[in-house]
Amino acid sequence: MSRGEVRKEDAATLEKNLRIISTRIRREGRKVLRDFPITPAQFDVLQTLFFQGEKRMSDISRNLGITKSTTTGLVKRLIDAGFIERRRSERDRRSFIIDISSSGKSLIEKVIDRRVEYLRSVMTEISTEQVISLEQIVSLLLEVMDSKKTAE
Repeated sequence: MSRGEVRKEDAATLEKNLRIISTRIRREGRKVLRDFPITPAQFDVLQTLFFQGEKRMSDISRNLGITKSTTTGLVKRLIDAGFIERRRSERDRRSFIIDISSSGKSLIEKVIDRRVEYLRSVMTEISTEQVISLEQIVSLLLEVMDSKKTAE
């Protein structure tokens, strides 16, 4: 199959639909947070640490696009709640490394489980052939996106 022209309207429709799907999945997963003393902004910090590993405070700020003072407040509350841990950097004793704790990992895993269960319940309404086709489309999109990312 050769590469073809894609109309801007088609790309805009796909972007809109993916955004709607992403928002609905995120909203469903965050229902888990109702049982925990954590805000969506704090959850964003947890996700960053869960998926990307330990970080310095400045890395968290840069990654999330928030000020260092905002990051300090979020991190302090997460430490107090036991969801993350702080330790001195071995390379630079003046700075601290922030990492997710086992209870933080457990919370993220509960949210992911909720998201997966939500998607599973939605996907049961779709035929097997359509699910396979959807998986192929998503796989192709990710493959092209990854190749563009490495080319930049």
